[in-house]
Amino acid sequence: MMTRTAGLVTVFTVTMAAAGLSAPLQAVLHAEGRDSGSDVELLRADVRTKKMEMIAERMQFTGKEADAFWPLYRQYEVELAAINDKKIAVIRDYMASHDNLDGARAKELAQSVFEVDQMTLDLRKKYFQELTGVLSPKTAVRFLQIERRLQQLVDVQLAEGFPLIKK
Repeated sequence: MMTRTAGLVTVFTVTMAAAGLSAPLQAVLHAEGRDSGSDVELLRADVRTKKMEMIAERMQFTGKEADAFWPLYRQYEVELAAINDKKIAVIRDYMASHDNLDGARAKELAQSVFEVDQMTLDLRKKYFQELTGVLSPKTAVRFLQIERRLQQLVDVQLAEGFPLIKK
């Protein structure tokens, strides 16, 4: 029997694969030039739509809960998109420079990663507070749990294409 976690992983993986997002995600991050921005936006829009569907299915909101949740979620996604823009910039910077990093540049990249991680954590804390004002804490935690799992899956997928820094 499949656990809920395994089910979520399976659904997300199948969704990503069905949408053809595995290879394009890596290609977009490696892309140079004018079209890569529009490719990123198309990919992100598709992922956001699928993510909303998955959240709705997993959260099983009552009508009142949905009315309270979705406006906050949309605000959260706007702020998260800005953080993810920075994350993509850091990833692209790393991919462009990992072969010839000196110590100072490696520290700069590490600091950028820490900043993006902290911004993401701060955003989750902020919206947890917002959500517990309109939903039960248990429901708010369930959303954060789903959100975090989805992000971890995306991060694993991204990490698969990352070369290690050479000695």
